[in-house]
Amino acid sequence: MTANLREPGRGTPVASILLRAADLLHRHTATVASAAADIDRILAALPITLVPALDRAFRDAGLHHDLGLRFLDLRARDLDRIELCGGTSGALGVASLVRDGHAREAAVRRLAHRVDRLGTAFLINRLNDYVGPIADLAWAGLQPRLTARHAELVVRCLPLIVRMSDWVRAGVARRQALEQLVRSPAARPALWDSLRDRDLALVRAAAHVLVGLYRGQPEIRDVFTAALARRDPWLRIWAGHLAVEPAITPPSVLQELAPVLAADRNPAVRVVGVRGFAARGDREGLIRATFDPQGLVRHHARVLLAEQFGAIDYRGHGLATLADPASSRAALVGALAVLSDFGRRPDIPAVAAFVVDPRPSVAREARRTLELLERLP
Repeated sequence: MTANLREPGRGTPVASILLRAADLLHRHTATVASAAADIDRILAALPITLVPALDRAFRDAGLHHDLGLRFLDLRARDLDRIELCGGTSGALGVASLVRDGHAREAAVRRLAHRVDRLGTAFLINRLNDYVGPIADLAWAGLQPRLTARHAELVVRCLPLIVRMSDWVRAGVARRQALEQLVRSPAARPALWDSLRDRDLALVRAAAHVLVGLYRGQPEIRDVFTAALARRDPWLRIWAGHLAVEPAITPPSVLQELAPVLAADRNPAVRVVGVRGFAARGDREGLIRATFDPQGLVRHHARVLLAEQFGAIDYRGHGLATLADPASSRAALVGALAVLSDFGRRPDIPAVAAFVVDPRPSVAREARRTLELLERLP
């Protein structure tokens, strides 16, 4: 699920939590419990990076003004009642964000006993508190979790640990202690499971750690396979570039991944696939890539094909594909694209026949190629 964490509209997750947080101080017990449950529900459904976004939002006067709210006037004494009314880790986490330092301290003390994802995330967030003793208290609450037993819990907060490198008040030693647990053998199952998570920030962070752990080893194939299966373009491009790094990816793994890379919908990833075909000496794979709809992919494939095996008759191959009734949509689009590079005026009738093709991508490429051919002398 993707959420716009910065937009100040009322429908955003941050705004929804700010609006519900006001009810944590309501005089009716049921209202407090309902607000706490709603805050937990919103947080549970969204990336863990919503926690630092909330931290900024609770200090944002402009956002509060736009929402018609005042800063949450929550005090340490209010925490007892919130807990008695069914306060959740999310509600206590919200309390750890308020301006009153005594309230943040009281919230952190209670979060230390909440050994769950949200409780852990809010404690990690408070390591960057501008009041040193509160940060120390948060670290004291986290230390019992720095064990193999709780490795999975810490891994689920990995995007926050990554962000600690940018936090000016979070100690380097504390970040390193968390990173050491995440890289430990006890955390490996959770890291692999994270590659399938819906939180893309967690997927990216876990994949990065796994690459560091398995660089140069056959297991890295599974990291890249999982990354290439996601919809996130950044993740697939990242995996593609690392797949052709000899220090990271064994040649046998690159050869195995080449067809997957070459079939990716992103041209930048397909270019990497071309390099994979070249690495395994796959002439047919390179030839297929020279008929890619994207010019950048075709160019790289032609260069590598010529270097290893010599060029082919691209024009003749393209015309033969157009004349074959069994040619697929993708093959026709590729052939038309190649004729836009190598075609001649006598090829115009063959191309013009596809301008009225019922497949939009074929007709569109035929029109583009026809326009280029008609300009030739």
